[in-house]
Amino acid sequence: MRIAIFVTIWSKQVSPDYLRNYFLDQPLTFLSAHPKVVSVDLFVPETGNVASFEDGPAPALLMQIDMNSASDAQALVELDAFRRLIFDRAAYGGPIDNIALDVFETAHFAIPGHQAPPPRTAPLSFVVRYYGPTDDAAEFVRLYTENHPPILATFPGIRNVLCYLPLDWRSTKDVPDRRVIIGNEVVFDDLDALNRALESDVMPVLLADGRRFAEFGYNTHHAMHRQRQYTRSED
Repeated sequence: MRIAIFVTIWSKQVSPDYLRNYFLDQPLTFLSAHPKVVSVDLFVPETGNVASFEDGPAPALLMQIDMNSASDAQALVELDAFRRLIFDRAAYGGPIDNIALDVFETAHFAIPGHQAPPPRTAPLSFVVRYYGPTDDAAEFVRLYTENHPPILATFPGIRNVLCYLPLDWRSTKDVPDRRVIIGNEVVFDDLDALNRALESDVMPVLLADGRRFAEFGYNTHHAMHRQRQYTRSED
């Protein structure tokens, strides 16, 4: 089981390039030295003609830290160095509007033409998050994962379909606040490929499936350019 820690940063005044450069310095040095960190990816907002879903500004930066177990992830985020370098707003040298920390189980889904889900190598990630409140998060996740990914996998030009499941997803009932219910990510070669997919005849099918979901708070959709910054050697 692969566990993904996501650090999401919103800032109107600190640029994505500045934040990226900050993370490439001491935070990445710290994470790459940690024996349990498998990989680190950084996401910055895609520029250009990005389809708008009118659900707010994109995060200035996402960091994804992959680990092999929930216990490893918990131990990492509880370290003083993690809190000081990554979760302390004062470390960024500018006004940070919000920082979110989410820990998920990662699920890769089948893509037509592949015997197994292929590795995520294409750089354009369309990052989606569903937030509470909702009455039964576990049922929401079950319905979503059983029905939505097979439709997403039919997008023209699709490279990967992933879902990110909060660690308590199997048992969570009432989510009374704005916690993430489920995350989704579809991956393409570039922004043009994403826009072609969003304009394809798959979208009406996807929207019809979405109308079956139980009531929830809101969702967000953002095109992000993703780059792998570190992978632990298996040697």
